[in-house]
Amino acid sequence: MFEPEIFDWPANLIPTDITIHAPHDTAGLTTSVNGAVQAKPVIRPPFKVTLEFETLFGAEVLAWRAIIGSLEGRSNRLRIPLFDLWFAAKKRQIAAGRVPHSDGTGFSDGTLYSTDDLEGVTVTAVQGQRNITADFAGYAGADLNALLQAGLYFGLHDQPYLATQVFWDGSVATIRTNPTMRHAYADQELRLRPVMIAGLVDDKGGTLTLKRGRWGGPSLELEERFDGPLP
Repeated sequence: MFEPEIFDWPANLIPTDITIHAPHDTAGLTTSVNGAVQAKPVIRPPFKVTLEFETLFGAEVLAWRAIIGSLEGRSNRLRIPLFDLWFAAKKRQIAAGRVPHSDGTGFSDGTLYSTDDLEGVTVTAVQGQRNITADFAGYAGADLNALLQAGLYFGLHDQPYLATQVFWDGSVATIRTNPTMRHAYADQELRLRPVMIAGLVDDKGGTLTLKRGRWGGPSLELEERFDGPLP
């Protein structure tokens, strides 16, 4: 059985415009004799992403060629971050939760390591679950309501989710998600910098036209794939 390879998105390729299509597919759309319409969400449909780049030069052009060539059409996969600058506003709150050395000690002056994502916030859930809980007790010094709120993306393993509602009870957040849980999770760390495993929508995706043979502004359509490693 063919096993797709997974490549990490190059750090020097940063889109100027991004459209994240959260799961919204429906099925069973029918019209009754009285004109009533009923539709239900498809179970755990994929995220889709459109990336647009203004101009790529030099090393960026080479990185683009290399990563698109590595995909071999729709054969292989990308591990791509959801480029969402709303995350930038969370860095101060995240830094409020600091971590020690592996033996539990800090530096000689008592300070700890700062982190660039959450540490120690975990989720346990079953596949298909809509509402999950997460305890942010380690972030008592942060503005919890600002740290995670409705409308933000978050991640569990390599799967992204959208928080559609967040209710706080002390340090415990109850999060309503879109889509429902794709997998069963056991003490899975919650990320505020989500990534997803994605592939090209079309074999010819990622075409780069170079103006004067030197620079270009490509676009890319990606769709979430579910044949990557499980958590």
